[in-house]
Amino acid sequence: MFELYKERNLSDNLSDTITFFKTFGKHFFKNFFIINGIFLMILMVLIYFISKIYTEVLFSNANNFANNPNYLSNFISENIFLVLGGFITAIILIAILSMLNITFPIVYLKLFEKEHHTNFSTQEIINELKKNIGKMIAFLFGTAFVIVPLAFIIFGVLILLCFILIGIPLVFIAIIGFSSWIMLSYHDYILNDVGFFKALSNGYYLLKLKFWTIVGTTFLMMMLVQIIQGIITIVPYMFMMGSMFVSSQNAGSQAENFSTLGILMTVIMVLSVVLSYIFNNFIVINQGLIYYSLHEDTQNYTTNNQIDLIGTDVE
Repeated sequence: MFELYKERNLSDNLSDTITFFKTFGKHFFKNFFIINGIFLMILMVLIYFISKIYTEVLFSNANNFANNPNYLSNFISENIFLVLGGFITAIILIAILSMLNITFPIVYLKLFEKEHHTNFSTQEIINELKKNIGKMIAFLFGTAFVIVPLAFIIFGVLILLCFILIGIPLVFIAIIGFSSWIMLSYHDYILNDVGFFKALSNGYYLLKLKFWTIVGTTFLMMMLVQIIQGIITIVPYMFMMGSMFVSSQNAGSQAENFSTLGILMTVIMVLSVVLSYIFNNFIVINQGLIYYSLHEDTQNYTTNNQIDLIGTDVE
């Protein structure tokens, strides 16, 4: 049986994440696409049209740029309502999908902890998500008005330190540590009856317990995800490069070549966005296992449960 509450080192965090998806991946992603599918499709269509319009303006009107350097700004001014409407809609959809995408794995692990199996239904997951809508919104605003300004201050100082070289590794470590701190805090915020700032405090405390193990695990998981995404997206990218080469050799019009290139770039953009949302589940689950592992280290859930079970089979 897969254990959430378990002491884990760096290799355990990685191997258990992979084991989790090998064991429960089918049930996990089936529910993920049922719940997030509609938002993903809407976002895909929106990104497709925005990217298509942008690439058409950029490539199909290349001659206009040569004759008029302000062509792009003029195009935006003439279509300001369309541009703003698309931008605002995209921001809202991205915010909704991002919060659902991050919260879904947390709620999934919560139900797994409660039921000790994955026989729970899609409706149970939806009900848990509904219960946490207020927390999702609160954390989103807290991130925008508290965490983001704090990040600007911290990384601004570290960037200044880059001029004396010591800041370069510090920025790298800080980005990973900061990301893990936010994720641990969000887990605590969703799973427990705590306020926003208390969750941030608890997340910081958990991060300090095994800082280097957490940073190392998070870095390796992010790298693994990026490598897999890169391998998948490199196929259409290579196809695009080949198409550019062929187009440059044939006698087709420049407009047709740019149009083909624009479509390929749009497809790659849409694919990259969708893959980032799908593979983000691996990072969140990995952070969730770290969260449960840290609580096992501090509160000994497994030992306490075993003590509670002593004598339960005695008639």
